Amino acid sequence: MKIKIPSINGEEKYIVDKQSIVLIGANGSGKTRMSIWIDDNNGEIPIHRISAQKSLNMPAMVSPTELEIAEEKFLYGNTSNDKKWLKIYGKKNNRWGNKPETHLLNDFNMLMELLMTENYEKSIEYRESHKNGNVEFDNETRLEKIKCIWENVITHRKLKISAGKIEVYDTESTEESEYYNGSEMSDGERAIFYFIGEVLSVPSGSLIIIDEPENHLHKSILVRLWNAIEVARQDCTFLYITHSLEFASLRINTQIIWVKGIKSSSQWDYELIEDVNATDNLKLEILGNRQKVLLVEGTPNKSIDRKLYAILFPQYNIIPVESCNSVIQYTKAYQNLRGIHYAEVKGIIDRDRKSDEEIFSHNRNNIFSPDVAEIENLFLLPEVIRIVCIKQNKEEYESILTAVQDKTLEFLEKEIESQALLFSKQKCQNNIIRILNDKINTIEEYKNNIYTIKDVVNIDEIYNESRQELKMIVNNRDFLRALKVINNKGLLPYTQLSNFFGWKKVYYIDYVLRLLNGGDEMSGELISALKTYIRLEV
Repeated sequence: MKIKIPSINGEEKYIVDKQSIVLIGANGSGKTRMSIWIDDNNGEIPIHRISAQKSLNMPAMVSPTELEIAEEKFLYGNTSNDKKWLKIYGKKNNRWGNKPETHLLNDFNMLMELLMTENYEKSIEYRESHKNGNVEFDNETRLEKIKCIWENVITHRKLKISAGKIEVYDTESTEESEYYNGSEMSDGERAIFYFIGEVLSVPSGSLIIIDEPENHLHKSILVRLWNAIEVARQDCTFLYITHSLEFASLRINTQIIWVKGIKSSSQWDYELIEDVNATDNLKLEILGNRQKVLLVEGTPNKSIDRKLYAILFPQYNIIPVESCNSVIQYTKAYQNLRGIHYAEVKGIIDRDRKSDEEIFSHNRNNIFSPDVAEIENLFLLPEVIRIVCIKQNKEEYESILTAVQDKTLEFLEKEIESQALLFSKQKCQNNIIRILNDKINTIEEYKNNIYTIKDVVNIDEIYNESRQELKMIVNNRDFLRALKVINNKGLLPYTQLSNFFGWKKVYYIDYVLRLLNGGDEMSGELISALKTYIRLEV
């Protein structure tokens, strides 16, 4: 999809083929007005906008009507025989009261009327088909899809679709008397239903504008909800206006627009950025959040860690702090300041060349490491490759896995000297630091420790041992052990794994991230598989 955005210095600007766009900026910077400009200037695209100012009063009961009428009232606020007028002027008059920036959107009743009408018509179609002997016929309704997503987000409640109404009950309820009308749901529960229903009801290929998707939602479910909604409407593009920097940073295949200010009715001061952490002012806002935090390695431009861990551990706000040492230092420091800053702080660092003893020592300080040397190595795991093959209808999983294993071991054999050197440097540094940190009482003892370093740290012996260990991995064709020791980001492209699917390396990684967000059985299986290699104690 090609979406026109306001020009910069007279040059027309477009955003092309993104799953989502995020407008972020300070209050009063003109984010909402920019979204309305985008709505007005992309007439060839069906656009549905959900404002921040909206009523969440869910009707207790609605009656079905004609489907076409229900759809028009939902999309445009009214119905008319003049479809051109309805789409251009009727929508602005009826849905937005001629005040699109400030009008209180009140369409929950129209949404429910559309959902109940479609459910009624499809129920008749289903019954007729089965009466005619077509027992395999199925026609899932929007309400059924909403129910599925809603219950995956609100795991302690269930929805019951009844004639003209929605009922709710607790998962532990056994009596129908414990059911209550959907209109009595909490603000958050109604908001989740509303957001899902709005998005599932728009036409195919729509641009969906959501102002403040975080409204009424707890941070623990915000990302999970919108990930599930995006998966359900992959034919659409989403434009979010948000104050949640964490939410903005965790969109996949997105373009972030930092709106700094409005110059006129058609001009804004804005910047296209790749990451909300790339600007110091935004970084300060992130660090002001008071919630559970998971510190990870990486820079603003290298966000695989953050995106992956955000999906695997959605209860945490993922913050990259660049180096391994920074993760260790900050995590240890915040353990003693937990009451002041965050409810909980943990860290994940790459295994690199750390020994099992070092890993265990870090675990005691809430710092954890995956069972692979580099985060990119997780995407080479057999479980990941198998699920990608299933999703892509590739029957030759075994041959693909064998080829990847061969290339991995070939890579290790080719790089064995450089890898042995890296391990040797790490072991020597650890021994030297241990010696220098030995408890001493006199300067003579300290000098003696320094003089003995060369004798105690046998570099040749350490190097030969490291090299021999790596050779054994190659000789034994120990693929998983190889992933645990190969500390080189060139491994994934070297295996040519993405080539089997006709993709580039970056697309392969993005595809796996999207699978993790899928919300289906395979997604759950993939998440479980990866978590077995990342033993974060949650």
